[in-house]
Amino acid sequence: SVYGGTENAAEILASKLAALGVKNIRVADVSKTHVSDLVSEAFRVSNIVIASPTHDGNMLLGVEVLLSELKYRSLQNRTFAVIENGTWAPLSGKLIKEELAGFKNCTVLEPTVTVKSAPDEAALASLDELAAAIAGSLR
Repeated sequence: SVYGGTENAAEILASKLAALGVKNIRVADVSKTHVSDLVSEAFRVSNIVIASPTHDGNMLLGVEVLLSELKYRSLQNRTFAVIENGTWAPLSGKLIKEELAGFKNCTVLEPTVTVKSAPDEAALASLDELAAAIAGSLR
């Protein structure tokens, strides 16, 4: 999260998931958590939400490194969800999905949530939809 809006969206999603009864939710920041810890966590869970701001027309470098490490280690059979952030041209979601397309037996849930700087009413509605989709995929 460059200015906190992406982190805020991730925290909102986590609280919506908890309200739906989802347990063992972990929110981690790729800029503060070592990639090896994130990789080992990814192998322990069934669902992963990747949230990234768009930075210089790309996803955040830490997210790119994480996805590269997960692909290198052949992470498979997971369900992903995507949150993108970008004030002018949010592209990170598209780029994340392109990377995830190379993972074996992985599903990407809809909707992709788009945040423009900070979560607004439209983003909050999309986060509700995404929380329901994630909770449904866990049943």
